[in-house]
Amino acid sequence: MSRDKAILLFGLVTYGIGQSLLYVIFAPLSRDLGLTEWQFGALISSSNIALVVFSPMWGRVSQSVGRKTVFIIGLIGYAAGYALLAFGIQIGLWAWLAPVPLFFLLLGARLVYGSLASAISPAATAYIADTTDEQNRSAGMALIAASGGIGTIIGPAFGGLLARIGAVVPMYAASALAVIAAIFAATKLTEPARHVDTEAGVKLGIFDRRIFPYLLGWFVIFMVFTAVQVITAYYIEDRFGVTDRGEVITVASIALLSMAVMTLVVQIVVMQIWKLRPKVLLRTAYFVFAGTLWLFAFSDSLLFMYVSYAGMGLAFALAAPGLNAAASLAVEEREQGAVAGLLSSAPAFGMVFGPFIGGVFYNVAPGLPMQGGAVLSIMVGVGFWFTRIPDPADKPALQTEA
Repeated sequence: MSRDKAILLFGLVTYGIGQSLLYVIFAPLSRDLGLTEWQFGALISSSNIALVVFSPMWGRVSQSVGRKTVFIIGLIGYAAGYALLAFGIQIGLWAWLAPVPLFFLLLGARLVYGSLASAISPAATAYIADTTDEQNRSAGMALIAASGGIGTIIGPAFGGLLARIGAVVPMYAASALAVIAAIFAATKLTEPARHVDTEAGVKLGIFDRRIFPYLLGWFVIFMVFTAVQVITAYYIEDRFGVTDRGEVITVASIALLSMAVMTLVVQIVVMQIWKLRPKVLLRTAYFVFAGTLWLFAFSDSLLFMYVSYAGMGLAFALAAPGLNAAASLAVEEREQGAVAGLLSSAPAFGMVFGPFIGGVFYNVAPGLPMQGGAVLSIMVGVGFWFTRIPDPADKPALQTEA
């Protein structure tokens, strides 16, 4: 791995740590803060709305001001927004604010976080697109996707250790790591050669037939996953009878670890050895996802839940590089920044709806979020069998047709 990719990976892992801590630390504390289930879901969704709005903008900005600059802006914004969120949670634990004003304070922190941290993924994705050829694009994108898995592995252990000092200490530490990552990027990261058409500009819409199937794929997998992830802590309590807060955090951490380890092994080891084509990845991933969701819906022990999460990790490990690589290969070189922004925005758009849908479906029947997600995943998987997915070997022909 080159120095530049290592720096990108460090920043993205830090981002992944912060994401995992939301569910490992913040979710179990939400009831102690006086927040209802819908308020917690709204807080998670709010930053995702900001991600949807701002990710495409940051992708376009990276075309003109540079991938490196936008990456650094994202890391600094992430550090600031995350530290503000941690401070708000601490105020709530000290009971300095009533639940309603506390909710709005946390909402503001999440919006700051979402609007600025949304620069991280499109800048990193475009950076990889600029520095890999078509044959190695899937492997490069697998590194981007793997960073989230690495962060999810580190996050629970990192959070569990530092939480002994204070409940929100892990969140402050994650913010500090983001500052360190920004310093490394500012001093060591090399700006890549970019493909910019400054005269004509780039206009790439979400309904562009070349990329829409992959944006839809991102939307669905993240909508379903966040719907399941948000209700997992409640599912652990209600289905398996684990009521102690510390035990709930431990069980949720093990589930996330099982998912992250599977994702990491597949993307860091398997995907780097066997450079599977996007077509193979996408025509497999969603059926794997559906099967593991169905298993989770009917789990009668914690072991089956852990296996289900590992299966979701496998599905994500296949889908993420496949979606990113296929979309990147489907467009021209000068459109890489724009498509990177849309690829970052689509999963965030799914995360806007997922927490709300998960909570509503869970109130109808605890297994319904998983069952409904399985059906939807099968529909998407079938769709990819009827989609002409770009291949590195025929990219010139695809671009000629486009």
